[in-house]
Parts: sequence; structure tokens; C-alpha cells
Amino acid sequence: MPLPDPSEPSINQELSASAEEILALTLHPKIRALVEYWQTIHPDTGLPGRYHFEPLDVPALLPNIWLVDVERKPKLRLRYRLVGTSVARAFERDSTGRYLDEVHSEFLDSHIWLYMKGVVQDGTPGWRSGTPRFWHLREFLSLERIYLPLASDGREVDMILALTVFVDRFGNEF
Repeated sequence: MPLPDPSEPSINQELSASAEEILALTLHPKIRALVEYWQTIHPDTGLPGRYHFEPLDVPALLPNIWLVDVERKPKLRLRYRLVGTSVARAFERDSTGRYLDEVHSEFLDSHIWLYMKGVVQDGTPGWRSGTPRFWHLREFLSLERIYLPLASDGREVDMILALTVFVDRFGNEF
């Protein structure tokens, strides 16, 4: 699959691929830094777990980071474990501890749910760049985000490490 060209901000682009393929793109420096960090904590076999992730290793990224717990029983459900201050400000609330489908009524009917479910099932990172298409972030012209799977046992994804960069209509990072 040809890699998208993220230099065109008006085009929505998504890619589910290895970290190496994602790093071949032109990425926002914060996205690049988190993917590179995730690679450094990645064990030789399997996926890294939450216990590999040390927030103090990436302090400049923390406002843009959000963690999502993956619950599998009785059905697949996602819950905000942590929401960085920039993300909370963009959504005008801190949803830490709440389920995504409770916070965002349209979540289960959205493309985002399908995409996140794919990250959980496949254990493959997911990158997106473009205009917000969910949660009515009208003041933002564009965003770039990464989903990185985490698995305590190295196999079954039980958390998603995410980072989102929001850019307002004036070109300023939010």
C-alpha cells in the first residue's frame, strides 16, 4: 500500500502499519517522538506493556497523551484511563475513568470505534492526519494522532497509548 503524504493537511489520511512504516511518513515531531519511544520499549518478541511505558521518559508529550483501557468481558469496551491536559482542553472536559461510549454518544456508530477495535484486534499501530471528523471539534482545522497497542502479556492488547496534536484555524498547536 502506498504511504500517504501528510504534507497535504486538507486530506484525511489513515494508516495501520508497523512503526517503521509510520516513521517513514512526514510526522508531527510529537507523534514521531512517541513512536520512536514506543520502539525503544518494545521487547524483542511481542508488544510492550503499560509497565514498559515510563511517562517521565517523555515529559514534553504528556499533555497530548491519552491512555485507553481495553475491557473484553462481557464485551469489548474502551475506557479512558488518562487524558492529557491538551486533549482534555480540546474536548472541554477530562473524561479520565469514563467509557468512550458514555462520553461520546455516537462512538459505537463511528469510524473511530472500528479503527480502535482494529488496533486492539490486530496489535498494529494506527496513524491519522486530517480534519476532525468526530466529537465536533469545530475550532480545530486539523489533527494528527497515533494509536500504539500495549499488552501486559505481550500478545493481547489491553491498553492503547495514544497521542493527539490539535492545530487551530490559525495554525497554532492547541
